[in-house]
Amino acid sequence: MSRERAIEGAIEAALERAARVPRRFRRFEVSAGTAARVHRIGEALLGEALDLGLAYEGSGADRRFDDFDLKNLGLALRIPSPAWLQVRLSAQPFNTAAVATTTYRARFQGREAGVPEAGVLEPSPRLASGVLDGTLRRLGPDVFEADLRVSAGENAADADQGAADCARELGPLPAEAARLEYHLVPDELCDDAGFVRETRLADCRAGTTYLVHVAAAAGMPVRRAGGLLLAGAFPLPHHWIEVRRGDRWLPADPLYLTILAAYGLVDADRWPSHRSVVGTVWKICDSYAGLRFLTDADGRRVKTSVRILRRWP
Repeated sequence: MSRERAIEGAIEAALERAARVPRRFRRFEVSAGTAARVHRIGEALLGEALDLGLAYEGSGADRRFDDFDLKNLGLALRIPSPAWLQVRLSAQPFNTAAVATTTYRARFQGREAGVPEAGVLEPSPRLASGVLDGTLRRLGPDVFEADLRVSAGENAADADQGAADCARELGPLPAEAARLEYHLVPDELCDDAGFVRETRLADCRAGTTYLVHVAAAAGMPVRRAGGLLLAGAFPLPHHWIEVRRGDRWLPADPLYLTILAAYGLVDADRWPSHRSVVGTVWKICDSYAGLRFLTDADGRRVKTSVRILRRWP
């Protein structure tokens, strides 16, 4: 297959997936200029996608596109867009020589920094309870630092390697995860298990919603979790499941491990979809609504950037 035909096929596949998202959930607000500047989809590529059926509203220079359509197109083509670079970064914890128990010093800063109306921000109760005692400190009206201690658990080099997987407890979930197609989903649909079941489209949040739904229907002890995937200097907000083993809950991520393996970003033999991801994630909450690091004076969530400053054993 020629490179041109491969690109055309990837665009067609991305547009077919996008078409499964009802139009009422798509917001056509992104200009061609923003598509090029932010999503790295330049004029020629945008024109090819339009010829193949990329949805838009308006006409001529006033055409507007859906942000999720463009993000997913960038993922399909693996162009150096923010969406694709984030996926590549997210593979880092799984490509280290070994998973080790680690302490992280992290900085949490409200993205409304410098906006007077934002006022003085506060750490959420979940953040305060999730860091090491006595390490949470204010550096400014909207900046905090704290230390996190993340155990390697069953994935430690000196642990029993037979305990590093969740195969028995996960049952049919890895097979269900393998049937899903990675697609960034609008917020309104991320907690809709029926949408995922019907379309087979899921990102980490929507996929977690769906797998917990499947587990509940089967009477399996599985629950959802959210927090940070400990990747690079800028860890990523992430969602996964936890499966009960005895009196413990082990983090598992059959969907994302399947996705990263399909992209060729992780070694599927080393990280099969049934393996526990303990040591690669830091849990702060159960549901998306609880994924709050900083809040304003009224307790409302404030978008927060997180940066890892130091790591040590």
